[in-house]
Amino acid sequence: MSEEFIKKLSYSSISSYLSCGLWWKFRYVDKIPTSTSTALLLGGVFHNTVEKFVTDLALTNTAEPLVEIWKNEWEKKLEQEGGKVDWQDETPESVEAEGRRLMESPSIFQTLLKVNPQVIDKKVSIEKQVEFFVPEVELPIVGYIDIIEQDGVPGDFKTASMSWNEKKAMEELQPLFYIAGLEQNGFEDNPEMKFRHFVFVKNKTPKAQIIETQRKRGELDFLFEIIQRVWQGIKSETFVPNPTTWKCSEKYCEFWGICRGKSLE
Repeated sequence: MSEEFIKKLSYSSISSYLSCGLWWKFRYVDKIPTSTSTALLLGGVFHNTVEKFVTDLALTNTAEPLVEIWKNEWEKKLEQEGGKVDWQDETPESVEAEGRRLMESPSIFQTLLKVNPQVIDKKVSIEKQVEFFVPEVELPIVGYIDIIEQDGVPGDFKTASMSWNEKKAMEELQPLFYIAGLEQNGFEDNPEMKFRHFVFVKNKTPKAQIIETQRKRGELDFLFEIIQRVWQGIKSETFVPNPTTWKCSEKYCEFWGICRGKSLE
């Protein structure tokens, strides 16, 4: 395994390898085509809707209603990926309705009004690409930060089925990727290494949470060690299946039929 097959690493790639090495091989080496889950579809449209709303507000101090933005983004996404979606027991209508339900939430609307992104030279700090390097890893680590707020704190927009707490937020590795990337690129506006999670909860009564955490310098050393070990595993073609992960099931794993599911035939 070498850079000939893989040009970069990312948070999603590395976390996927940690979750299941064989899944990573199917996805990134064998490049087996997969369908899109309804959760991923909804999350993508939600993400695009939120970013457009926040961007328009930052640039013009006005924005279309969230429901209208959702409708337009939904239609675009469905046209792009509709044929690849695994609907299972859902339908396009039911997923679209769930998205509209979220967009009609007063809690979500009020929370988005509080979002205050950096604007530099009329460019809003949304989906900011960062790239950094780790010793002994030949490939760049690339990521896209959902938002950097006016006070310099980076953040992430995320939908969830359950509420988060600070403990859950502190367990996340993703903030460390972004903090490391910003620091290596000379970003000096976040010396306290803070990160902000914007969590949009899809429960009976949708709500939004803003959870801020502060990371420690030693965590970046730990992150770099993880990335180094993952890279060594990839280079040595160590792709161990993980039957203990929640994703190892017919419902959640795209490769179930050629992996664990095959043994049950």
